[in-house]
Amino acid sequence: MPPPGVEWALYLGSAVAGTFTWSVLHRSSIQGDTAALAYFCAYATLYAVLYISSLAENAFSISLQIMVAYTCSALLTTSAYRLGPWHPLAHLPGPPLARLSSLWLTCVSLRGRRHLVIDRLHARYGVFVRIGPNIISINSPAAQQIYSAATRMLKSDSYRAPGHDGVVALFFKQQTEKLHSDRKRVWGQLFTKEGLAQLTPFLERRTFQLLECLKRRQAKNPDQGVNLEECLYHWSYDFMGDFVFGGCNKLEMMKSGDPTSLIEGGKSAMILLDSIGQTPWLLDILWRIPLGGSMHRMARLGENLMKTRLQAAEYPSFRDLVSFLTEDDTIPERDLNLDALVAIQGGSDNTSITLTLAVFFVTTEPKYSQRLRFQLSEVFSDPTGPFPDDKLNRVPLLDAVINEALRLGSPFFLLRIVPVGGVVIDGQYLPADTIVALAAYTQQIDPDNFSPDPLSFRPERWLPEELGSSGTTNRAALSSFSSGPHACVARQLAYMEMRHVLARLVLNLDISPVQGFDPEAFRGGIMNMRTTILEQPFMVVVRNRRGTDVAVGG
Repeated sequence: MPPPGVEWALYLGSAVAGTFTWSVLHRSSIQGDTAALAYFCAYATLYAVLYISSLAENAFSISLQIMVAYTCSALLTTSAYRLGPWHPLAHLPGPPLARLSSLWLTCVSLRGRRHLVIDRLHARYGVFVRIGPNIISINSPAAQQIYSAATRMLKSDSYRAPGHDGVVALFFKQQTEKLHSDRKRVWGQLFTKEGLAQLTPFLERRTFQLLECLKRRQAKNPDQGVNLEECLYHWSYDFMGDFVFGGCNKLEMMKSGDPTSLIEGGKSAMILLDSIGQTPWLLDILWRIPLGGSMHRMARLGENLMKTRLQAAEYPSFRDLVSFLTEDDTIPERDLNLDALVAIQGGSDNTSITLTLAVFFVTTEPKYSQRLRFQLSEVFSDPTGPFPDDKLNRVPLLDAVINEALRLGSPFFLLRIVPVGGVVIDGQYLPADTIVALAAYTQQIDPDNFSPDPLSFRPERWLPEELGSSGTTNRAALSSFSSGPHACVARQLAYMEMRHVLARLVLNLDISPVQGFDPEAFRGGIMNMRTTILEQPFMVVVRNRRGTDVAVGG
């Protein structure tokens, strides 16, 4: 053992180093994998120095004790700052564990009930709640401004693409706002009126295939019913395969299922990005170890899908998304791979789950399915004929059902960084670099925005002539597609898909939950982690309605 004076000097030096580390890191960030590597390199170096010195006999134990002292010093200093009165957000309330570490938010997110936890916290603490060392959830309509172009707030690091290799993709955080706007402009070429119109025949064909898929699977399992969520996921991936890759990859999940586990892998990757992403340094580490395997598998799958499209012997007969992304050969291959994966995963996941919830609501409250069928039949005398989008727009209850399903089923959590100079929201000043988010779910069930019965499915609230003078519907409080520079570029396509599918299902099929289905248990089992997980599958009985048979190609 070293002399007592030397031993204490070593421990004191390590404690000072820990405090110095805090003083550096609380002003600037470092990637988690880089920090972990530096930490272990420091330990190895310390051990090596001690090993070649007169302390070689105790090199391991001394170096370990020094690193423990260093770590404890850094953690204690960090904790004192975050919990003490010196922190710029100290005056805002929140759970002590949340103020101490972002790991609290990660744990809450992994359980899939983050929106419910945040809702309860706002009921307890008020408009502003500190849900992380530097993260504020805001339950106020005024918080919508954080997503506007005027405030120029960037996405938080929870949107950073893992691997931090400079890849640019639409969904993820970019190094500059120009990179985002330039890429969004490329995507936007497909979401014009003309671009969407060319997709209608493929949407019609895939939707008829969905009807046949449901009937075929019902015939195979007459006693158990059909997993509607699974069928809708298979439909959405098949259609997005057309939309993104021109059908070159021939996913054909409605025929063959999902042998490569594209859906499961995509959901697993999104859960990690959403939940572990609340602690960005931890996501950096996860990316480098086997536990991050689902993210790597999805990255490889995106690469393979793009390679198949680019090497296809025949180009699609219409302009798919890849044709726009590759038009001027300026987008690197790794960007193309991730953009394509974002498109097919993001475009499939939210649309299919919203449709699942919409069908759940209208079938568990049959008065709405009956009303919707009546309104649709007045516009479409032939349920197997074309469904032009302009005619679907004449069915007010159709969009009302979709909007109500979005309101109750899209508790999205969209984090932004306060820019230099800070911002005032609802009378509260928030300093620069604070991470802020609208409490979207709480706003979407707030009686001040939606009444009466904000927790109930009531699509008539979106029809002003039916709501009555005593009701309230604040359309601006629905945040499913966000707003401002980072608003969902595919909003029009999503509505077009949902209108077509919901109208076809209602007019062509009789769908009802299987016997013994518990609607309350189903709703209680809905989890959200940037993707939605249903703990209880929505099993339904499907019956063909008379006079609705149609030949389906493809």
